[in-house]
Amino acid sequence: MKLAVLSDFHLGYERFAQDALEQARAALQMAAEKADALLIPGDLFDTRIPKPETLSQAFALFLGLGARKWGARVAGFRARDGRGCGCVVPIIAIHGTHEMRMKELANPIQVLEAGGFLINAQSATVILEKDGEKVAVSGLGGVPEKLAKDALEALAPQPVPGAFNIFMLHQSLSDFVPARGDILSAEDLPRGFDLYVCGHVHKRFDGKLGGKPMLIPGSTVVTQLKEEEADEKGFFLFDTATGAREFVGISSRPFVFKELAFSSASPEEAEGAVRGALAQVLSQKFAKPPIIRLKLTGSLRKGFAASSLDLERIAGEYSGRAFVSLDKSLVSEEFRDRIERIRSLREQSVSVRELGIELLRERLKAAGHKPGKDAAYLFDLFSADRKDAAAAALEELLKG
Repeated sequence: MKLAVLSDFHLGYERFAQDALEQARAALQMAAEKADALLIPGDLFDTRIPKPETLSQAFALFLGLGARKWGARVAGFRARDGRGCGCVVPIIAIHGTHEMRMKELANPIQVLEAGGFLINAQSATVILEKDGEKVAVSGLGGVPEKLAKDALEALAPQPVPGAFNIFMLHQSLSDFVPARGDILSAEDLPRGFDLYVCGHVHKRFDGKLGGKPMLIPGSTVVTQLKEEEADEKGFFLFDTATGAREFVGISSRPFVFKELAFSSASPEEAEGAVRGALAQVLSQKFAKPPIIRLKLTGSLRKGFAASSLDLERIAGEYSGRAFVSLDKSLVSEEFRDRIERIRSLREQSVSVRELGIELLRERLKAAGHKPGKDAAYLFDLFSADRKDAAAAALEELLKG
């Protein structure tokens, strides 16, 4: 059985709503032509309560798919809550983190399910069949990260004997976000499944995590403006009989990410480098105006702050030719030196009080004063919230 795995359409995404719609349509239509069934692991919509216009667009997308002659048929369905399945179209989905709502409230995937557009595999198992082959798809929709392990343990999904078993989820995985300790890892996933499919992560992945085969198709539209989203958009086509898979690209708006590093640069130098980078990107030919994300890192020359750069004006100059987003993570040399000084003092196990006194002493010196031991006295007055006494002591110091 050939399965198409596609995810994270983010229909209704405000900034690039037309891109989200057109690229979801391209992915769905191409996937339907190539596959016997579709798996969609969440975030079809960008919000929990889509606008009526967005819902109407989604209905139109799936309505045409329902009329197709599919290779696979729905042969069985069982859900933890005992609900039935009124859809015969082999399009299987779960809700994502953008769509999750309280149990008492219907989420957008349940709305599509009620309309007969797809099968909601949340806490359920769907059996597909083609030419005697059975494929079982079990799903867990997006939940808050800190609840994911408990939700997975409560669900306790089990493989179906005699079937090719797939577990589908929409969650962050610590294998991709190692700094987060409160999220799922590949080791937490239920055992015994032949393939794991995950949404939520916008960068595609085809390989093994914890020794388990996993496919993450990524998003079909750029929403986060991160470097990993510069990859080609599309979906995976997977053959359950052979294990063969391929990534099928779709036409999408180009996204270019660049990082510009500076060291003691003047605002003029930084702005010149930004314009140069934008000109270099736009010297290429694009079918559509591209999205360009420039990240500025490093430091500006002494006497200048990041606010010295008028990046909004520069971005506005390229209106119509590109969607320019500029992220300035620049710091002044003074700020960088101050951070280094704090780090050094902390490494010396200096107390918070001593650290505060040292910083106050440096600020007073920078203002042209010689505070001496008065810095400690001033710090203690400020710490005790004795504002009047602190103001009087500071006035005496300034007179001296």
